[in-house]
Amino acid sequence: MHVIPQTEAIRLYCGSAEDDWNTLPVEVGPFACISPVYGRTLATKSPNYVRLSPKTLAIVQDSGAFCDGPGQRLSFEAALRRQIKHAEQCSYADRVTHRASYDQLIDEKWDYQGRRRKSRWSEADAWEACITTIQAARFLSVHRENLRCIFSAQGVTASQYLSCVQGVLPYLQEGDMLGLGGFCILGRFPRQTMPIFREIIHEVIPFVGREGVRQIHIWGCLFAPALGELLWLCDQYGIKLSTDSAYPSLRPVLGRWGYASWADKTYTLRRPPNGPELGRQRKIHCWLVRRWLANFRDRELQHYRWRAIRQQHRIFEDEEAPVLSIIRKEDHENGYHLAVRENGLASMDSA
Repeated sequence: MHVIPQTEAIRLYCGSAEDDWNTLPVEVGPFACISPVYGRTLATKSPNYVRLSPKTLAIVQDSGAFCDGPGQRLSFEAALRRQIKHAEQCSYADRVTHRASYDQLIDEKWDYQGRRRKSRWSEADAWEACITTIQAARFLSVHRENLRCIFSAQGVTASQYLSCVQGVLPYLQEGDMLGLGGFCILGRFPRQTMPIFREIIHEVIPFVGREGVRQIHIWGCLFAPALGELLWLCDQYGIKLSTDSAYPSLRPVLGRWGYASWADKTYTLRRPPNGPELGRQRKIHCWLVRRWLANFRDRELQHYRWRAIRQQHRIFEDEEAPVLSIIRKEDHENGYHLAVRENGLASMDSA
């Protein structure tokens, strides 16, 4: 299928897992992201019986990997068959422009009751997920069936993420996207996750830019500080950026309206009851989110900019390193103080 050229700063593929919006037809706009399954627990996991408007022109098809918990991971072949079958059953196969690889997510864990929760894996555990993610890219590249692909990457640290990207990159072809996975938790836990996100994108984006990647898709992220810095980096290398989320349609249902510079906390006081009016406002909100992302550079100037990466060197993790208690000040003959380490290391300038 012909891909519509991107003129937006950030293209939104709006997610949906419904066949109506409070009695009204689902109207996610021209670009949608559809998963073959949905559900927050193993017990509620079910096929996604979505019904799309003819106005939806281009669809990114997710793999559904985020719903497959322990013991439910499919083989790559079975995951691909699930995607193909779902597109045919829900009558959108002719609108799929990109199909996602069946990666393994590292930003969620499952509890003993079969419920998934947002939580990062350890770096040691995530290596296995990175290997699976690279293997998924290789499989889908061979079985792309004349479709463009989104090959996702995963990783907990910047070096691990870059290694995964380097493993995925050989399978990208013209028109494919590199998918940045593992960042849908940024808006929920920004203090814990934004520092490593920033380290990762400052490693990955320059690398893939030099390697000729021209399209990047960040999965499930509408967090303005993250999008702003990522978009700025992508612009430096001529890379188009897109994202997906179901929340543009769900936010009014939850009594919330807007994002970042246009968030309206008073909406909860005037949210209409369930019914056609709420469905109409869900449609309006999707359109407003799409317009906001399309003009992100102008509307979020405080976020669309370069930020320096400042890393704290872990000099005190080594048992041989001196501790602060044995650093003393000595008077210098010229009147200022000189910090001296008692273990004989070089002097340090001090105020």
